Formats: sequence, structure tokens, C-alpha cells
Amino acid sequence: MARWIRGSGIEIGALHNPLHVPKGTTVRYVDRAPTEQLRVQYPELGSIVPVSILGDAENLSSLHDDEVDFVIANHLVEHLEDPIRGLTELFRVIRPGGILYMAVPDPRATFDRRRPPTSIDHIHTEYREGTAETREQHFRDWVELAETGINDHPRSAADANARIEQLIEMDYSIHFHVFRPDTFIELLCLARREVGLEFELIDFAPCNPAADDEFIFVLGKGAGIQDPHVEGLEPDFSTTRRSIARRVARRVRRQLSR
Repeated sequence: MARWIRGSGIEIGALHNPLHVPKGTTVRYVDRAPTEQLRVQYPELGSIVPVSILGDAENLSSLHDDEVDFVIANHLVEHLEDPIRGLTELFRVIRPGGILYMAVPDPRATFDRRRPPTSIDHIHTEYREGTAETREQHFRDWVELAETGINDHPRSAADANARIEQLIEMDYSIHFHVFRPDTFIELLCLARREVGLEFELIDFAPCNPAADDEFIFVLGKGAGIQDPHVEGLEPDFSTTRRSIARRVARRVRRQLSR
């Protein structure tokens, strides 16, 4: 999948696990805090990539329009309170013909398995009306359905309320939204309708629970993007998964063209 990435670009929130990219590619790393602060916040992660740009997916103001060849946003979109605004900002900084590479956790293979996918109507309402009214409920869903899955023990109502208040006070980065591939397609279609994003689905890889916990969408800014051949770097999914990916890609293209 990384064969699509070339030139000079950015990865947002890579922390200790940056995407392996083809030789000759230049990547700058973006995060909300400087490297040293991240090392203090996440001592369990070990080595963290050096942050050269301060910002996040909803505020890349230090970058100009059409400045980068690609944006890597792995395990990021689910953390955005307003994913439509986030996608708008990500596409703003990508040059025409550039690439947005997104890996998204599949709830069926993660601690989000007890949470239902976020409805497209909910995302639409938050985009139109803001997120202030629904923010606390997102934290409640996280504490009661996701953290319980992580820690594997129930909380009393009082403990749950205290934990919610703590996380809100910390401005902790939870999974505000939950996506499966089909509902992520709906998000992309909504973003196209609402803000006029122009993009093409150029690759897709489904989650393989035996090996990973994510699905991948690769979007091109514009249309008619050609598949580059990168020596020695082949797609990281099997022939069967590649066949599935092609079928999904055709279905997505039909939906996006409506």
C-alpha cells in the first residue's frame, strides 16, 4: 500500500510507529506537542519520531495550500471530533495529484468492538451544529464501552462519572468516532457533498484480524492517478485480500460518482 507514497510529505501523530515508506521519500512528522513532551506523556512507547511541525489534523496552519505530496494519517480520523473539517484540512495541504493515506482501526478487531459505528447523521449534525453538545456523551461511550474492554472490569456509576470528568479535564484524545469500511465510505461521500472535496479512491485494504486491526484507504487529490511501480515494495495483503479490495474499490467509486 505504501507504494503510492512518493516525494515529500507529512505524517500526523506517528509517535513510535511511523509508516515505512519507499526509499527516497521525505517525511516530516506532525504532532500536537514537541518530541520531549510526548516522551514524557507516553514513556511506555519508547522511541518517538522527531516532531518538526506542531499542529493536528484540524489545524495545519503552518503549511500552505497544496504544499505536500502526501499526508499519512494512520489511526487518526477516529480521534477527530469533527472528521469532515479534519478531512478538509488534510486535503487543503496536499497538492493536486497527491495522496492521503489513512489506516483506520476496525472496531471488530479492537477495544471498540462493543461500540456501534458512528452514524452518518450524527457526524453530519456535529459538522453543521458543532460538537459542544455531544462531547460529554462521546467520553461516556468511551469510558463505558471502550475502556471497560481495555481494562476488562466494570466501573460503578460514580467511578465512571469521575473518569469522564478526568478525561475531559485532561482533553484526552479518545476515539470520538467508530468506523467500519462501509460507514467510512459514507463519511467520504458526506465530505464530498458538504465541502466539495475532490478525490479519487485509488486503493483499499480490508482488515485481516489474524494479522492486524485496521483497514486502509488511499485517496488521491484529483483523478486519473497512475499506480507507481516501486521496486521491491509490493502490496502487503494476499491475493485474496487484493481481490476483495478491488471489488470494494469499484463499489466505492460507484457511490462517490452519484
